[in-house]
Amino acid sequence: MYSAVCNDDGSPRGFIPENDPNFDIAREALRDFSQLEFFFDQIRNDSQKAEYVLILERIVSDSVLPQNDEQNSPGRDAQAESFVFGVCKNADMAPVFEEPDVTCEVKGKRFGVAVKRIKNLSKLTRRMSEGAVQIHETCQPGFISVEVTLATNPKNRSIVTNMPENDVKRWWKEKMKKLANQYDEISDKLVRGIFLHEHCPVRFNTDYKLRSMTYGISTAKNEKEKEEWKKFKDTFFKGLPNLIM
Repeated sequence: MYSAVCNDDGSPRGFIPENDPNFDIAREALRDFSQLEFFFDQIRNDSQKAEYVLILERIVSDSVLPQNDEQNSPGRDAQAESFVFGVCKNADMAPVFEEPDVTCEVKGKRFGVAVKRIKNLSKLTRRMSEGAVQIHETCQPGFISVEVTLATNPKNRSIVTNMPENDVKRWWKEKMKKLANQYDEISDKLVRGIFLHEHCPVRFNTDYKLRSMTYGISTAKNEKEKEEWKKFKDTFFKGLPNLIM
């Protein structure tokens, strides 16, 4: 990725046209570098350095293009965890890398977040169920975060549009709403809600920008659980970068 976007002396290559042989790699770098930059911004003054080294070692282990890793992808799985951690850190939720994957705090109460990344929509319910088991085993309430970027876009295409960004937002929200209706209900009493994330380069005219969609789904069963969902969701959303919704 570095070679695709930088010259030998380290200076940026500047505009990279779509017919450039490294265009797909440069476009992917827009997504990965932006997410890593966000993560680095959140951890710069933190003391949990040993944990950060471990997750960064995992992040660099995948292929350059995610569609080339059809089976295992520990690197981008770790990147999905670092994204959730960064959001919680940005929202002052005191996150820690620990089971289920990340734990964090809202108004003095500790919650767990099980982070999943799927490449096939047929696995959505199964992976959510795995996340519910992780949360159950911690004996504390929590949430399931699912990155669906490659599952909804297996050929890893960009969104190319001449529409205003607000129109893209409405289209994307409806897409995620339909996706949310495809999973079976999570019955575990400790799961308070689910977050679906998608991150995609969007070309507005000739300019590529990274945009993200996060869609929240409550699984709360009573008023106390609904209150915990609302407090967590409102706090979590404050920490999201590149947010369309």
